[in-house]
Amino acid sequence: MTNRLLILPLLALCLSAGAQQTDIFDQLQAHPEYLSGTDYLCPTGPVELTRAPKGYEPFYISHYGRHGARYAWQSDIYDKIHDVFGAAAESDNLTALGASFKERFDGLYPSVRYRVGDLSRKGWQQQQELAGRMYANFPKVFGKDAAVRAWTSTSTRCVMTMSAFCLGLKAQDAKLDIFENFGVSFLPAILPLDGKNPFRNDNYLRTPLRFGETWEQYVERTVDWRAILGRLFKEPFKAVPETEGWDFVSYLYFFAGGMDGIDTDLNFTDIFTPEERVALWKVDDFQFYANAWPTHLGYQPIVEDIIARADERIAGGERGADLRFGHDYTFLPLLMTLDVNGFGHDVADPDEIPVWCQLHEVPMGANLQFVFYRSKRSPKVLFKVLLNGREARLPLPADNWPYYDWDAFKQQAALPVMGDYTTVDTQVPEVSGLCLAPDGDGMLAASDEKGVYAVSWTGETKPFFVERHMDCEGVTIDPATRDVYYVVEGRQEIRRLRAPEYKESELLGVIKEAGYRTNSGLEAITWMNDGTLLVGNQADPRLLIRFSPTEGILDRIEITEGIEDISGLCYDPVRNALWIPDSELRTVNLCTLEGKVIASYPVPFIDNGESLYVDRDRQCIWVGDDTTSKLYKISFKNL
Repeated sequence: MTNRLLILPLLALCLSAGAQQTDIFDQLQAHPEYLSGTDYLCPTGPVELTRAPKGYEPFYISHYGRHGARYAWQSDIYDKIHDVFGAAAESDNLTALGASFKERFDGLYPSVRYRVGDLSRKGWQQQQELAGRMYANFPKVFGKDAAVRAWTSTSTRCVMTMSAFCLGLKAQDAKLDIFENFGVSFLPAILPLDGKNPFRNDNYLRTPLRFGETWEQYVERTVDWRAILGRLFKEPFKAVPETEGWDFVSYLYFFAGGMDGIDTDLNFTDIFTPEERVALWKVDDFQFYANAWPTHLGYQPIVEDIIARADERIAGGERGADLRFGHDYTFLPLLMTLDVNGFGHDVADPDEIPVWCQLHEVPMGANLQFVFYRSKRSPKVLFKVLLNGREARLPLPADNWPYYDWDAFKQQAALPVMGDYTTVDTQVPEVSGLCLAPDGDGMLAASDEKGVYAVSWTGETKPFFVERHMDCEGVTIDPATRDVYYVVEGRQEIRRLRAPEYKESELLGVIKEAGYRTNSGLEAITWMNDGTLLVGNQADPRLLIRFSPTEGILDRIEITEGIEDISGLCYDPVRNALWIPDSELRTVNLCTLEGKVIASYPVPFIDNGESLYVDRDRQCIWVGDDTTSKLYKISFKNL
């Protein structure tokens, strides 16, 4: 879940999720209804699901849903369209197509003008059908003594959506125990960043967009909105001031896309060419992504609520469901946080947004379900995720997809939150690597001038293994044998100091790809839980090299995005992940084992951070500054 929930992705699963989305434009050809974006109606029909592993039965569902189909949400959309076309008709400024549009609109206007934002009859029916599908798919969840609890935002359409859904469940079993709730006290699990949320926490990691193009720039190069106005009005900018032209075209796009959600057979999409509809869809996609991505980690409280309530149900052996109802602007960030089906991809090129962020997956009635399974023969709880009724992928290992291990999910789900920092002065010349000391009382610090030093938690420094002019850039330790390994840049060597003497340096290998005598070669090393070493080549190319002390090089992975400089490495056995400081970007990064960044923490206060050690005993990470020889002790929650 990208920089994000944080489940640690495996590269194969990420690629698989991405591959499912690369055919989006073929999908648009086959399903033009997708071009309505978030106004598309979530299908309610039956979906084929994978049989559960032998002995496992569903017992609980944790759900987050978007409200059902509604009327237009902009407060003035119907009146604005009515007024503009009415004035144009009076001044003989309508084309034939514009007149046709007005005639159709005028027949609809009286029934919609006072319904802005309301749940429609179709939305009510849709929610009852979605509830019926949930019950039909998992009747055992709603068996004897099952309890259903529902929460919603304070929005009227969400309250109506919750009621419709719960009535849909009641239609399946009139005796079902259901309790509905709404109010600001429930907003942390519904709309964490809402201004009405009394528990709102703005202390979360922001994730800036990786591209600089603005929405306005993207609009201008993507869609010829002036041509659309010219098709409706003889003199477009007499009908609408040019400065308001794009806004009016966007109103027309949303209005036309919303027809499927209300009781009408009218169609207004003929005012756009097929190419314009795709272009408008792309612009809408851009805006949703650009608004959601920078703050998506602020929706972590929903994930925390999912975990907490699921654990309560599991511990109590209860059947039933917890239902949450909110909005598209929360549903999309939640998909990003969890990295469902690749939604957590950090997009570098705006033209790739439609590949990774598809708004027909955030339709009216969008829903995400965690379906939990248990077995009488095993304590392991399994779950799967359904996105709009279909089995979805998470970036988490799965022996039997779509079923995932709940405990494994929880281990990876808590996002580390960076807090304050303090500094410790050392006497290590140019700190370039850190690891735990053999006696566990302090750290070893690599010096790119003289070798390896021992440093206490308070900064006292003494030589451990030093040689003049040895450009030692990284150090690590085998926790079982206490052997110490280090890398020498320039000579591009991997060396070992055997415990307990640590007197003789043993050459294990030379990494030729790093280049002899270069200053951007071997920069980092860390011990892995499988008994191998992972070595980082700093740049040109940025490589993660898997190295066996007995067999040599086993594998290489090139990092092509997210990291500019592999300044250090630290394997995190709890998360089965890597921490990589980047001295060029001045960031500390939590990464997959393949080097994909899943959380990036800015450290602008560190001049040249070239080493890192994860210290869970003190709930912090230590970062060494090559320039000042200081150690930065940075506190983390959920480390």
